[in-house]
Amino acid sequence: MNAKADEFVVHNNATRTSPLNVTCGNSDGDFPSFFVDYGDKHPFEIEDASLNINCFFRWTGVIHKFQIYDNGRDQCVTCNWNIIPDGPCFQDELRGGEQCYPWYS
Repeated sequence: MNAKADEFVVHNNATRTSPLNVTCGNSDGDFPSFFVDYGDKHPFEIEDASLNINCFFRWTGVIHKFQIYDNGRDQCVTCNWNIIPDGPCFQDELRGGEQCYPWYS
């Protein structure tokens, strides 16, 4: 059985030129957008861990999409994501290690 996420932490290691703009949502709607300076992090909480979460990540001249939470893939209570230029990296505390993924777009 998967641990159910209730908090996400997004770390910006993608861009020094501008803050990372993050917009996420699920089938219930969009969450408030937020900005993360380089080297900083931003936590946010969700109400329903049964719904997958998609996010757009924007910085100067770049926009990427990734499913930051997949309730069949991810096992976490606090899901830590390190955002780098090549894609997001999940800090997997329950299984140990880091898992990096390519951007969806």
